[in-house]
This record gives sequence, structure tokens and C-alpha cells, in this order.
Amino acid sequence: MDSSYGDLNIKALFMEIVGKLERIEEKLDETTYLQEEFFKSDFVERVKSAEKDISDGKYLEFESMDDFLDSVET
Repeated sequence: MDSSYGDLNIKALFMEIVGKLERIEEKLDETTYLQEEFFKSDFVERVKSAEKDISDGKYLEFESMDDFLDSVET
């Protein structure tokens, strides 16, 4: 196979991948979330409390998902 032909295939594949990623990004940008008022107040308070605890360093942080899974398995 001619290397320039292979290069064209790789470029075409790359362009297709980039195009698909751009469409996915557009869909993600369209995502909307419910307003806080739609949730029960006790749920909102629990979430806010958990966010505060996390920011206060009350929970462990893991560098990766593998590190987290390792800690659960042991």
C-alpha cells in the first residue's frame, strides 16, 4: 500500500472522529439541569452539607479511579 494512501485514510478517520466529538460536545452543551426548587428541601440540604464537608476535607481524595477501587477492595 502506498504510504500517502494510508496517510489519507488516517486523516479521514481523524476528521470523522473530530466531527463526532464536536457533535457530542454540542449535545452536552444542550444539557439542562433542574432548578434547585424542583428538589425536596431535605435533599438540597443534604447535598449542601456534603459539599461543605468535602470542601472542609472531611473525606478522602483519590488520585484515580483505580486508587479508589483499590481502597474499596482491601
